[in-house]
Amino acid sequence: MTTSNRHRWGRTALGVAAVSFYAVHAGQYLLRRQPENVLWICHLGALGVGVGLLLRQANIVAVGTLWLLVGLPLWLTDLRSGGEFIPTSLLTHVGGLVAGLVGLRQLGLPRGLWWKAVAASVPVLIVSRLLTPPSANINLSHRVHPGSESLFPSHPLYIATLLGVLAVAGLAVPAVLRRLGFKAPETP
Repeated sequence: MTTSNRHRWGRTALGVAAVSFYAVHAGQYLLRRQPENVLWICHLGALGVGVGLLLRQANIVAVGTLWLLVGLPLWLTDLRSGGEFIPTSLLTHVGGLVAGLVGLRQLGLPRGLWWKAVAASVPVLIVSRLLTPPSANINLSHRVHPGSESLFPSHPLYIATLLGVLAVAGLAVPAVLRRLGFKAPETP
């Protein structure tokens, strides 16, 4: 088997794993009768990583990976402040992130990640706002996170700030990854 074929099979296996991570965690939420939680951007990031790997689309993998990189510290902070730990969330937050980083090492790190991640986040926020109960506050689409109200006098300012942080991360993370040896995608 050539190196190229091994990489293709490895990407396929990794893609199936990442999609499975999402499916297992989503199944947990469905069993708990909390279907709205399948729309958290971190979980969708793991799904995006898997789909991107299966389709060999570096842009999809990169957006999903960035969502996971930005979301991981937020998830850990939530856990530290008393949020519920669901063991299957390790699959999406950690497993999806690892799959994304390995996938980007193989597929390459595309340019323009900051705007692609922000553009992909907007429809997720809109769907979260329209389809999920305000009490769940999925992707913080309904109100400012409790405890941050004094910093953000309005929800639109809060959302703009979150998207701004994502954009900055979308500029900083690729710079760091390139220093760590991640290359741009090869052009055919």
